[in-house]
Amino acid sequence: MRRFFITKDRVEGPDPFLDGEEARHLIRVLRKKVGDRLVLFDDSNREYEARIVSLTSGKAYVEILDCRTVNRESPLRLTLALPLIRPQPLEWMLQKGTELGVSAFRPFFSDYGRVTGGDRDHDHRTDRFRRIVRESAKQCGRNVLPEVYPPVSLTELLDQTPPGLKLIPYEEEKNRTLDQCLKTGSPLSEATVVIGPEGGFSEREISLAEEKGFVSLSLGPRILRSETAALTLVSLVQFLWGDLGNPGVKPDVAKSPTL
Repeated sequence: MRRFFITKDRVEGPDPFLDGEEARHLIRVLRKKVGDRLVLFDDSNREYEARIVSLTSGKAYVEILDCRTVNRESPLRLTLALPLIRPQPLEWMLQKGTELGVSAFRPFFSDYGRVTGGDRDHDHRTDRFRRIVRESAKQCGRNVLPEVYPPVSLTELLDQTPPGLKLIPYEEEKNRTLDQCLKTGSPLSEATVVIGPEGGFSEREISLAEEKGFVSLSLGPRILRSETAALTLVSLVQFLWGDLGNPGVKPDVAKSPTL
């Protein structure tokens, strides 16, 4: 069955309903009818089986038939910090990051990033990013929406990064490779990955990151595009300490690297 996002106040009200983009998609694109069934989720690990009972021009009223808790979130809270670059690769990273279990996305301005537009444009892009994340969550079965933060400078991002594993791939790093992150250590429940723009990071940015506890590392002898680096590192981190390929792992047994 098709999945739709519903806010908690809508689903917990006396007459649950979908409105806005979700209702428009259901009514105008999918041509759903009264009596059709669908699955709803409310950003709190709850899924609802529902039936359409009434359709208006802008709302779809539903009857809740069943409610269950379904947790498909990784035990590793993974933040992916993304440079503000061209829309296509940036939006692709949002989509694939959501599918891979990223918990939060932090867009940032960088020395070599290509950014145009003012505050209004950035607000519009943040809204669009959230729509992309919501659609990806619907497709991949997640019941909690990843957070999407407004863009900040790299300095602000580094200052706001929580404790935990902090990785920043850097094409000029020659000494530290990913295999050094495979050693087991203390339990790991939080990680942050910062991806560089198409022009890479400046030496100033890497120095700032290392001062804040980030580990710069090489992803091999070839220079990767931003989206390739993001997909590679997120997949490996989720495989090692999250739930990718190991759905039974718990935060208290996940291991962090000793560097």
